Amino acid sequence: IITSHPDNGIIYPFWGGYPYFAGLLKSNTIFLQHGITKDDVSGWLNKADMNLSLFVTSANQEYESIFKYSYNYDENTVQLLGFPRYDYLKSKKNAKQIVIMPSWRKDLNQKSKEYIKESEFFKTFNSLINNEKLIKIASQKGYEIIFKPHPNVYRFIDLFDKNEYVKIDYEKERYQKFFNNGSLMITDYSSVAFDFAYLHKPILYYHYSKDYHFDLENSYFDYETMGFGEVVDCEEKLVDLIIEYMENNCKIKEEYDRRINEFFHFNDKNNSKRVYDKIKEIKLKD
Repeated sequence: IITSHPDNGIIYPFWGGYPYFAGLLKSNTIFLQHGITKDDVSGWLNKADMNLSLFVTSANQEYESIFKYSYNYDENTVQLLGFPRYDYLKSKKNAKQIVIMPSWRKDLNQKSKEYIKESEFFKTFNSLINNEKLIKIASQKGYEIIFKPHPNVYRFIDLFDKNEYVKIDYEKERYQKFFNNGSLMITDYSSVAFDFAYLHKPILYYHYSKDYHFDLENSYFDYETMGFGEVVDCEEKLVDLIIEYMENNCKIKEEYDRRINEFFHFNDKNNSKRVYDKIKEIKLKD
């Protein structure tokens, strides 16, 4: 089973009655990941729960972090091969799109729309996509602003205030399209930033609050010293930086370009081949 989501409830058809069918399914699970692992998610992906046969990574520090935290996999399982999907990233020139892609907040799970509307997360991004100064300058310079929310946000997407300029991705278009076409990405903590950075495009991290559900101090990835763009904590500073990038045709700065080169282990188009070849080496279970 080759998957980006190895949860038992997804990949095992008999999961609800597992005690009665244990041992019938003997497939190997190949975990391609659905984003660079930058936080400690060993409570989810550990060997005792997932028992992965191959854990694909793309960056040196990411690879090393799997052995640092309590995943309990050996070096045969965790492999530094590159993400297959990176082979199909191709930057489109002069698309002039500013893409806003925030991460999720677990404390909003199972909450009512009334609760969500009062949350700092909702108020922050609703304000940003309706910022008059940003909209005015983007319009003058011919930049499109697109709000591409996390999949969980679509449950309350209708709560966001609409305006004539900012496009909200109601159609749930493919992420790859926004990576290829985007000129500048605004995110907070989402791993989509790594896909965007892979194309050597600029990123801004909007850390408006300490409401993220992962322990950032326990992460190997330090946004200030390793991030692929500036870290800002208020909307005014963020908008000023977005405007600064637009005025410079969204050209990535040398410091962040260097960090990208240092972070990713591969920058070729052979990730799919490496993963395919490694899968072929894995012995089938009896």
